[in-house]
Amino acid sequence: MSLAKEVLGLVVGWLVSTIAVWLALKVFPGRQKREDLAGAALTALVGAVIYWVIHAVVKIPFVGGVVAFFVWLYALRKLQGVGWLGALGLAILIWIFNGLFSLLLPTLKL
Repeated sequence: MSLAKEVLGLVVGWLVSTIAVWLALKVFPGRQKREDLAGAALTALVGAVIYWVIHAVVKIPFVGGVVAFFVWLYALRKLQGVGWLGALGLAILIWIFNGLFSLLLPTLKL
């Protein structure tokens, strides 16, 4: 795959994840620190970087996923100003919205 296609896939995935994060922040009860679209974009970018770095470093698939998940929860806590349960609730909502988007949006064939 060419570099241009990889970058395009990354940008499209980031935009879709940004919308999922933004929706989760709007649906989640309470007032988070960064409920605007820019805050959602930052949160989605931080999450993507966390998963990318941890999966690049930890080569054991399940262990890498678990470590990345808890680092992602910690990042959600800090970025959105919520507790551990709030971060877990946000993570679940983000996962649900991303899952719905993956069902509803056509697959990007690059």
